[in-house]
Amino acid sequence: MKHPVPTLLLTMEEVMRLSGYRSRSSIYRLVRRGLAPPPVLIGSGRVRWRAADIEQWLQALPVQLERVSSSEPAA
Repeated sequence: MKHPVPTLLLTMEEVMRLSGYRSRSSIYRLVRRGLAPPPVLIGSGRVRWRAADIEQWLQALPVQLERVSSSEPAA
């Protein structure tokens, strides 16, 4: 009998570290706009994010193919 793989839950600090966002309000703003996965309530007002949801979200973000140099003159 196979045992189910436990769901890894991430704190806000971990989501911020993985995503590169520096504020809680930025993360919650993205959640409200439907641009980031919502957290799950784990009790007593505490929330966590499913690691798989965050990984999927990050993988779906667009990739910058060409680096824009700030030293180039504006067109």
